[in-house]
Amino acid sequence: MDLKKTLTTIGKLFKPLKKSIIPLFLIILFLLIDVYCNLTLPSYTADIVDIGIQNTDFNYIISVGTMMMVMVLIGVLATIGLSYFASKVSAAYGRDLRRISYEKILKFSNFELNKISRASLITRNTNDVYQLQIFLGLFFTTILFSPILGIGSIIKAMELGTNLLWIIAVTFAAIIIPFLIIFMKIMPFFTIMQELTDKINQTSREILIGMPVIKAFVRQEYEEERFEETNEDFRSVNLKVFRILLTLLPAMTLLLNLMIVLILYFGAYDAIRGEILTGTIIAFIQYATQIVMAFLMMGGFLIMTPRTLVSGRRVAEVINTEISISDGPIDEIDDNPTIEFKNVTYIYPGSEQEILKNINFKLEKGKTTAIIGGTGSGKSTILNLIPRLQDVSDGEILVSGRNIKEYKLSTLRDRISYTPQKAILFEGTIRSNMQIGKEDASDEEIEKALKMAEVDFIESLDDEVSQGASNFSGGQKQRLQLARSIIAKRDFYLFDDCFSALDMNTEAKVKENLKSLKENSSMLIISQRISTIMDADEIILLDEGEIIDKGSHDYLNENCGIYREIVSSQVEQSKELLYDENSSSFTIDTNHIKKTTGGK
Repeated sequence: MDLKKTLTTIGKLFKPLKKSIIPLFLIILFLLIDVYCNLTLPSYTADIVDIGIQNTDFNYIISVGTMMMVMVLIGVLATIGLSYFASKVSAAYGRDLRRISYEKILKFSNFELNKISRASLITRNTNDVYQLQIFLGLFFTTILFSPILGIGSIIKAMELGTNLLWIIAVTFAAIIIPFLIIFMKIMPFFTIMQELTDKINQTSREILIGMPVIKAFVRQEYEEERFEETNEDFRSVNLKVFRILLTLLPAMTLLLNLMIVLILYFGAYDAIRGEILTGTIIAFIQYATQIVMAFLMMGGFLIMTPRTLVSGRRVAEVINTEISISDGPIDEIDDNPTIEFKNVTYIYPGSEQEILKNINFKLEKGKTTAIIGGTGSGKSTILNLIPRLQDVSDGEILVSGRNIKEYKLSTLRDRISYTPQKAILFEGTIRSNMQIGKEDASDEEIEKALKMAEVDFIESLDDEVSQGASNFSGGQKQRLQLARSIIAKRDFYLFDDCFSALDMNTEAKVKENLKSLKENSSMLIISQRISTIMDADEIILLDEGEIIDKGSHDYLNENCGIYREIVSSQVEQSKELLYDENSSSFTIDTNHIKKTTGGK
């Protein structure tokens, strides 16, 4: 990474601090006051010993002692102010950086989400941002405080005029060498720790989501072992790091005490010879202690730096990720728009095989188009291309004759209603979930949409929706999702196999209710059921990413062998069901059941 790019990244990471100019000024002010008080106290101690006690001047001792108490009080208040504003700024920084990162993640397309896993994104937006927040708080209270205090103590110690400064230099050298060794030794471990945090998050997420499968196949012990393996790796790396770090505390305490012993030993000889006063020795010890402690604090801060750098790099990677799908300049779409696929080809990033090849069809007002095909034939990919969750690799999609990339994403998506395969509801109430589809939807509009989706299992719009909608069955979730999708008037309604959990009678009723949407809109339905798509104006048969044939149900049933095989296979599986075109519903063929069960 070149210098310019590095500075740009640092600028983006610390951009939220621009909002905290006044608190930052107060932090510097309180910091200088605190340092000044700490540097003044040893001089007062020396004066009390060398003047007050030496001359038995009690009034002088009281006077200087009072000044010391005032300085201590000012120092305490300054420390409180420093800690308060440092915490406030760092917490606000963490909040704003998390918001910036989250807003960027919301712009990610499927391509970006495949580059950085969802588990890693969660870790980066929580743990990594928190590491940066802690780093910033310590920066204000430690890294700025320590060098000023250390340099100030060196100057004050030199002003005392002793020949004991060499002891401080020797002690400093004895401290800095092991610090550098430890710093270099533990730095790689912090990268491993964050990666293992990702892995723990991912493993936990997989286990929690797949709990029904794990229980059904009695795999609890295996999953426990899998999680324990990841957890043990994380524990062992942490132990290695903190075992190394914890050796510093006793070592530094030993060096600090040895320094005091040396100062007292050599200072005593100078005092006996009359070259130095007793109070000066005491003040020198205090300054020497402050110097060593200042550099110890800086050293401790530097040991944290590798982990912070790793976290900063990971958060910066999210913020700096280039969005592959961006806005176009056009913010208006004509009335009664059409969507046309022209020679569309799509290849997943990193794959050599084409998922879609030379796709051509058109969505128009008042028309229902359906797509059927085998698993992996590219049906859902087509739907993802329309709201630009992914972009075509070749060819183009036209909206009212213009390339879809020329429109702003919000403008495009405001005209589209997309219902995915998996029913997704959010924790809250029925009303709050419906208002995701239309923010200002009235209760009457919500009830109308629920009625169209055959939602007859709720008591009120304030009924609770738990996390993951676990208090509803699969079919209930699909109907609620359908209601949310149709609550607002859109030009295009995209249904991605979202009737699969409905029984055929309910599905037929829902489809009959949805016919009113065709008057002013276009519908695109993906389904594996012939019964779901047989009344569509145009059915597209997809196989291995290519359109085999298209036309009405009757046309394909007569002219397309593959479609006829699909119809035949589904009819064989459902011979006991008869479709009534007048009522748009299925009824039980009791004669067939009697034949297959021996007349019982």
